[in-house]
Amino acid sequence: MALPASAQTPPAQTPPTQGWPANRPPQAAPPAAVPQQATPPAPGAPPAGQQATPGAPPPIPLPSWFTEIDVNKKGEVTRADFLKYRMRSFEQLDANKDGKLTVDEFIKVVEPPLSPDAPNKPPIEELRNRARAEFQNLDTNRDGFVERAEAEALVHAEFNQYDTDRDNKITEPEVRLIVQRSLQREANERQQIEARKRQGMMTLNELIDMQLRNADQLDKNGDNKINQQEYLVLAGPADGPQAKNLLPFDLRKTLALRKFAEIDANKDGQIDRIELTGYALKQFLEMDLNKDRFISEEEFKKAQDHESEKVRAFVQTQQPATPPQPRPAPAQPRGGQPAPQQPQGLAPGLPQGTR
Repeated sequence: MALPASAQTPPAQTPPTQGWPANRPPQAAPPAAVPQQATPPAPGAPPAGQQATPGAPPPIPLPSWFTEIDVNKKGEVTRADFLKYRMRSFEQLDANKDGKLTVDEFIKVVEPPLSPDAPNKPPIEELRNRARAEFQNLDTNRDGFVERAEAEALVHAEFNQYDTDRDNKITEPEVRLIVQRSLQREANERQQIEARKRQGMMTLNELIDMQLRNADQLDKNGDNKINQQEYLVLAGPADGPQAKNLLPFDLRKTLALRKFAEIDANKDGQIDRIELTGYALKQFLEMDLNKDRFISEEEFKKAQDHESEKVRAFVQTQQPATPPQPRPAPAQPRGGQPAPQQPQGLAPGLPQGTR
C-alpha cells in the first residue's frame, strides 16, 4: 500500500500510481477491467531475457511495483507478496502501532518522506485536503479510522484487477495487458479532451478545403481554374428588383475584381488551385491571432469584421461626396427691410428678455 492517487496529484494530471484505489473497493474486475494504479518505468525496456527487435514497437513496460516485488525475476507476483508490499505504507503511517489510522496519521502520506518534493507539486495544504477526502473513501465503516482490514480489502481488490485468470498470481503477460489497456484509455481520454477543446475551431487544411470547394462551384467549365467572368458571379445580380438594398452593381463588380486580383498571384487573369491554396495560407496566418494553429470562432469573426471595414472604407472613396446644400435665404419683410437677427440660444420669434 502506498500513496493514494487522489492525494498525490491533481485529477487532470494524475498518472497511474502504486497506491490504494481512489474510491471504495471495486468488485472483482473481469479481464477487460482497467485499473487506475499502474506506474510504468521509462518506456522502451524489453522484458527480462528478451532483446528488442529492430523496427518493432517497444514492449509494454512493467510497472515499477512489479519489478520491486519480483526480486528473483520469476515473472510473477503472488497475492501474499503484493499485500506485503502494498501495506508497507500503512505500517509507516501507523505511528502508534494500534492497527488503524486516524485522519491525522493518514494525511502524512502527502508529506516527506512518503511524498518527496517534485517539480510542479501542488501546495501542501491542497494535498492534505485531498488526503482528508481520500480518508473518507477509505473509512468504509465510518468509524473515523482506516483499520488494517479496510486497507487490506482495498489491496486485495486491486490485486484482483491484475489477476485476470484468478490463480492468485500476477504474471508479466497479465500486467502488461492491463498496463496497455490503461495507457490506451488515457490516450483516448486525452484525445477526447483535445477534441472538445478544438470543437468549433478550424485548421489550415479545413480552410484550404473550404476555399477549394467554393472554387469548384464557380468553375463552370471544369478546367480547375476560375476566370474573371466565373468569379464575377460573386458580385451578385445586376441592378434591378433582385438587387434591392445592395450596392450599385458597378461598385460590387469593382470589389469582386479587386479580390480576384488579390488572389491571382501571377496576374494571368485566372485563379488556379495553387493560388487558392497560397491565399488560404495567407488568410489563415492573418486570422490565427494567438498562433495556436487553429482559428476560433472569435478569430474568424474578427477577420470578417476587419474585411467589412476595408470594404466600407473603399466604398466611401468610390461614392461621390454630397455637395453642401445652400441654406435658404431668410424671408424679407415687406418694405424691403432685412429681418432682425435673432440672438443665439433663443427660440425664433421670441424677443430678447422674455425667457
